[in-house]
Amino acid sequence: MKKLLLGFTLLFVLTFSLPSKGAREVLEVPSYPPLDESSTFVIALNPSEDTLFLNPSEATDATSLLILEGLFEGLFSFDPQTAKPIPAIAKTYSISADSLRWTFYLDENARFSNGELISAATFIDSWFYLLDRFSSTNSYLLSLLECVSGVRDYLEAKVNRSAVGLKAIGQHLLEIKLDYPVPYLPALLATSPFSALHESVRKAKEPLNGESLITSGAYTVKLLSDNQIILEKNKWYRDYINVPSDYIKFIYLEPLKLIESYLDKKVHWSLAYIPVQLLSKESDLHMASEYSTGFYYFSNSKGPYAKDSIRKALVKLIPWDQIRRESGQIFPTDRLIPDSLSFEFIDEVDEAGSYKILSDEGFPYGAGLPDLNMAVHRGAKIFESAQKIADIWSQKLGITVILDVVPLGMYSRYPSQSPYDFAFITWIGDILDPFAFLNLFNGSSGYNLANYNDNAYDRLLSTAMTSEDEQQREVLIEKAHRYLLDEAVVIPIYHGITTNIVSTDIVKGWYDNILNIHPLKNLEVLNLK
Repeated sequence: MKKLLLGFTLLFVLTFSLPSKGAREVLEVPSYPPLDESSTFVIALNPSEDTLFLNPSEATDATSLLILEGLFEGLFSFDPQTAKPIPAIAKTYSISADSLRWTFYLDENARFSNGELISAATFIDSWFYLLDRFSSTNSYLLSLLECVSGVRDYLEAKVNRSAVGLKAIGQHLLEIKLDYPVPYLPALLATSPFSALHESVRKAKEPLNGESLITSGAYTVKLLSDNQIILEKNKWYRDYINVPSDYIKFIYLEPLKLIESYLDKKVHWSLAYIPVQLLSKESDLHMASEYSTGFYYFSNSKGPYAKDSIRKALVKLIPWDQIRRESGQIFPTDRLIPDSLSFEFIDEVDEAGSYKILSDEGFPYGAGLPDLNMAVHRGAKIFESAQKIADIWSQKLGITVILDVVPLGMYSRYPSQSPYDFAFITWIGDILDPFAFLNLFNGSSGYNLANYNDNAYDRLLSTAMTSEDEQQREVLIEKAHRYLLDEAVVIPIYHGITTNIVSTDIVKGWYDNILNIHPLKNLEVLNLK
């Protein structure tokens, strides 16, 4: 239900200065009817030990990213039905004939939740904030920004900001100059890291306090506690009247309480699974293919397990076809990039080949290899296969294999600090492009999941990324993809599916899509009374 603007406004004096005159900007505070608690959309989550991150440059887990999508907004957002990028703060944009210069015209009504203007300079400062944290941020997406002229030289401290192709031409006019055409640029700029970030977010030294967080999206944080998170509609949001729900509530529920709340219509969307036989309607269960892959990967940057020969020797001992078939997943795969659901069983156990490699490397039958530390995250439906892998390596090589079940963030949030040699993750692409997966293994990436550095692979990837011919680009992508698999860095197991429980009869604005993206600003609970 849309809120109508009241026929009066209040004057409000903001404490920030105009750029040229130093005068205070006098604004009319938007005056709307009071927020209505009955207009609350409730989302149920599985209890989790993973830390919530409210800084878009730090979040990689699904829960943090879902919440951040409602708190922060960039030039683009995602269409709730197609998951394709659509203009957001960029009201309109134009592209030069050679596709190397993009000009964005910003919505003049765009403001932060404290009323401060979101200008072209805001985006430039936000993006340089990311670039200046390149070595410490864990956003793999940042590496994709190297398509912008001067970014690579800036990261190597060869040039200053003025030489980079990111310019604020005017208060509401922004320009990006590229070195080569990038078809995925709008999708990239729709992701959380490239949102408009307030100065207080950029300068924060400690983890951000939710209730005082200044946001650029449709919502702000009202409550942040151990068992629930409540977002309330941002009165300064540029499209306030078209945001249907006054509040978004996230609650962590144990299984029995979850089922009870769902049946009582107190939960409208559940990311936690409910058995189909307990659903009010079978149509409430939404299952769809997802742009994701679950895979094992080696993650050590030094020592024997960082060597391609040792990795290949270990991989040859595992019956991967059996591991995939027994995974219980609908789409087992030997491919990292989920561009095809076809599957070929091509991996065969080769003990003789494995022992030959190990002997040549000075580890006859595995003798002398150090302890191998493995990790799977809690909630992963992969423990049995991980146990089988650990047992085979232990028995066939006579080494100690330590298998830990830990929160995902223990090894995935900051890969360079991971204590594990071999781990499992299900990676969901943020954008519909192969680089959402291939760039995870880029040696110069700000988020190098496997701590992998291979000049040949990096060259293949760079050539593919800069190719202006679409057919050639596809060929180069497949070469990079195959190289990664042949080097036994990553072992794909399955492509994912999404499972959501949605109260179909009362929910509006929620749609299945391959990225499993459901913008909070579109979600609404219908009043059927």
